[in-house]
Amino acid sequence: MTTTVPREDDQLFFIDMEVIIVKVYPNFQLAKVRYLGAVETFMVDYNVLQPYADVRSSLSISLLGGVL
Repeated sequence: MTTTVPREDDQLFFIDMEVIIVKVYPNFQLAKVRYLGAVETFMVDYNVLQPYADVRSSLSISLLGGVL
């Protein structure tokens, strides 16, 4: 997890996909990001952004009874 506030134009990883920071909202610990090569943006908690890809296995919420 990120220990410092990312800056605009930083390239980090959101799980296993590289993203570019578009805008940072430090009061809310949020960052507007976009996937590398994409135009659409979305918001994430910047504490989950990492300098490397996360390739660990994980379970889908739908397998645990969650609804998507």
